[in-house]
Amino acid sequence: SENVSDQERLEYSAIIDRESKRLSNLTKQLLLLTSLDQATYPLKYKQVRIDEQIKEVIRKHRWRLSEREIDLSYKLEEANALVDEELFVNVWDNLLSNAIKYTDAGGSVLITCRQYAQCIEVQFKDTGIGMTPESVEQVFERFYRVDEARKKDGTGLGLAIVKQVVELHGGEIKLDSILGKGSTFTIVIPLERS
Repeated sequence: SENVSDQERLEYSAIIDRESKRLSNLTKQLLLLTSLDQATYPLKYKQVRIDEQIKEVIRKHRWRLSEREIDLSYKLEEANALVDEELFVNVWDNLLSNAIKYTDAGGSVLITCRQYAQCIEVQFKDTGIGMTPESVEQVFERFYRVDEARKKDGTGLGLAIVKQVVELHGGEIKLDSILGKGSTFTIVIPLERS
């Protein structure tokens, strides 16, 4: 419209851009979930250094951590697993994105990775907003979002994908959370799958 000022035009363009990215992300996540559901996703197993994967995801999110003034620390032991590399990058990216999104300025995130004889254990622990026991029970359901104030961010599919990927690899994911104190996601990846 010729009646729209340059300022308004920029604002509307930014909204359109943001919503386009959100819809694109939603579409990608829905396609991934559908192919995982129907067992049509072509799993490409290979030996992956889980600790190196996590470090790469941390590097990708450094600016967001700095921008939000969140202190990130990690203790990542060398850990090798036979997994689908791309799917697990998605897992770590999702968990770190959520930790950043739900942790206020001045908070912290701790990531640990340990390899045991039978499994690898990875933990993402934050000092974020935490969850009620009811939310903990529902958080892995599709389209569920914990924080009403942040419903515009994300799709509510991320943790459903994380759970499905971990279980597809014979692993398990556990969540401990206290409202107002933070959340700890623990992922266990078995080294031997039946």
